[in-house]
Parts: sequence; structure tokens; C-alpha cells
Amino acid sequence: MAKFSDYLINLRKSGRLSFTVEEASRDLKISKFNALASICRVKKRGEIISPAKGFYVIIPPEHQLQGCLPATELVPIIMQHLQINYYTGLLSSAMYHGATHQKPNSFQIISDKQIRKEFRFGGVAIDLIYKKNLENLPIQEIAVDSGYLKISSPELTIMDLLLYPKRSGGLNHIATVLSEIIPSIDLKKLIELAKISNQKFWLQKLGYILEKIDVENPDQKLEIINGLQNYLSLDKKFVAKNFVPLAPEIPIKGYPRCKKWMIIENTSIESDL
Repeated sequence: MAKFSDYLINLRKSGRLSFTVEEASRDLKISKFNALASICRVKKRGEIISPAKGFYVIIPPEHQLQGCLPATELVPIIMQHLQINYYTGLLSSAMYHGATHQKPNSFQIISDKQIRKEFRFGGVAIDLIYKKNLENLPIQEIAVDSGYLKISSPELTIMDLLLYPKRSGGLNHIATVLSEIIPSIDLKKLIELAKISNQKFWLQKLGYILEKIDVENPDQKLEIINGLQNYLSLDKKFVAKNFVPLAPEIPIKGYPRCKKWMIIENTSIESDL
């Protein structure tokens, strides 16, 4: 037992926080059966967790009370092992861009692989959202103790919030995030992202919501609103008056329409700030 605990300590000293049962068996020159027996003992003591079959992550003493590494450190380890393209998105990435009032209950990850397994260990929960294609999306990397964490740019964060409103706490929640994240937005990058995404409805909703909320810099807000309107005016479908509902899950009959943004106003927008 002590020998395997020493093995975990030595792994940490070498800068490693994860291992496989095959690696433990090879490094300690013991059978896979004996390695698994030792792994089972230290796992019961809360020294390791297993995010995938045969794969284990070491939990340093300072994190054992929580039962897991912080999500920011755990995510890079898991995604590297599973070889999955991902980025931190939605409300979780919004926190890195100035939105501090809407902390999500789980750490939100967007990946191009559908994963049904839930990553929940102790007080840490990781929510995985599937997106078919992550190519050419503006993603940033920040250094964490376990490596580098990928996060969406401010512009991509806004797009995803409007593409996945249910995962983002609803439109009022999104409006609150927007009021805080707008200072980080670059209009040119926002338009470039719109061209990559080949979708316009989220821009319509963004423009509409921006006009309904207060922000720290009204001049910047106006610049973004005018820029979005100019860009959308060049889109044939937008010019052809293809209205989109503000809340697609709510019936649209009998609700007023905003011609400026081609929005069916079937709900109201109220920021929490």
C-alpha cells in the first residue's frame, strides 16, 4: 500500500497528475491484477479518481476534501487522454471575459464528440455540449497547473450563448452576461465569426438584446449595434424579411414583430443587473 502511495508521490514530483493501469503495472513491475488492487485501495481513500476506464487522475491532498481537482485543471487532463477537440464555452468561458454574476452550476465544455458519460467527482461537475464542427473557431488557451485550458473567445462565447440558450440559463441570463462581456468584444471579430458560422439569427438576437440592456460603455454598444445592422443589411434572407422568434420554444402567433432586427418578440428581455 505504502509503495503505491510513493508511486503517486513520485508521479506528482515528475509533473504528472495522471496514469493508466498499464503504466502503473509497468513502472512498478507488478501484475495488472496487483496494480488494480492497489489502485482500488487508494481510490477508496480519495487519492485518485477514474474519469475513463483504466485511466486515473491523482488528487493532491489540498483538493481531496472537495473530492477532485478544480474543473479548470481536470478538463485538460481528460480531454488530452481521450484525444477530444474541445473548448470551455458558454457561462464558463464568459467568466474569463468579465461576466462574474452568472457562475454556472457545472463547468461547461463544448466538444466535437458526443460523450454520454457524466464527469462528476466530489464537488466538481463537467457538462459536455456537442457541436459538430469546431474548425476555424476563435479559441484561446490559458495556462493552468495541469497544462493549458482551451476557452472560447469573447465573440465565440456570445455566439454560443445565443445558440444554446437553454444551456445558458435563458435569455435574461444571457442579457446579464452580455452587459458584462461587451467591453471585451471586437466588432470586426464578431463579423468574421458570423461569416464562419454561416448563421445570422444569433446576430439578429444579439442586436435586439443589446438595445434592451444597459452597458458600461454606451458608445461601444452603439458601434456594435450599427455594425451588426450594416452587416445584416447585406444578407438577402434578412432583407427578404425572414423573421425569427426571440424564444423558439414559445408560440409566435399574436406577438409583435421588430422590423429593425427581424425578430418576433414572443418574450421580454430583462437583465438581472
